Amino acid sequence: MSCAFAAAAVVSLGASSSAQTSIPDISPAPQLSAAEPPPKPKARALTADEIRRKGLAQYIDMSRQKETAPTLIDGSQGKFAASVPPPVKKPAKAGSRTYTSGCWYLETESGSATYAGIAYHTWCGDGAQITYTSASCTGSTSGPTRRYEGCQNIQGYGLGWNVWDVTDKWHFCTSYNSYTGVCSARIHPWQKNRYDANGQVWLLGWGN
Repeated sequence: MSCAFAAAAVVSLGASSSAQTSIPDISPAPQLSAAEPPPKPKARALTADEIRRKGLAQYIDMSRQKETAPTLIDGSQGKFAASVPPPVKKPAKAGSRTYTSGCWYLETESGSATYAGIAYHTWCGDGAQITYTSASCTGSTSGPTRRYEGCQNIQGYGLGWNVWDVTDKWHFCTSYNSYTGVCSARIHPWQKNRYDANGQVWLLGWGN
């Protein structure tokens, strides 16, 4: 597996969720898979105009807003694993530190042209806590023997925490009989990322 964040990349048939109270993800930590890592995501900071236009200004202190490009880190690799921050609820701000606010946007893919999945994540933070989250996903495939069956964004932590976890998972039938309507084989590609209140992103794992 590559040490680069060859990924980052998920709620059903393109569903979405936003600005709601998050519940800690109590599922077991995903195990690394022999599957190829997902491709590097597209990530960027939102501008002040975009933040206002999208109605996100209420979630951050615009007087401290700063466009800070997201940092993408492959936290699944041993040498970077120590940099992954543990979840902390209502983290306190250090009085000696100057905090900046911001919002960020990320698009990530499942990594397969045949079974194409994509997820969209938006989050805001005040430098210490996550203040807004939104996640959605969709997918597609082609051919009479393949079917796209939906996707999920499994979220943990988030609002009021120092990090936001999102596991994006897509569901595909790889062997569909159009005469009987029966699917005899499926795959469920997934990837898990952790986001912090400063725009950093860690890839925690992926698989099929």
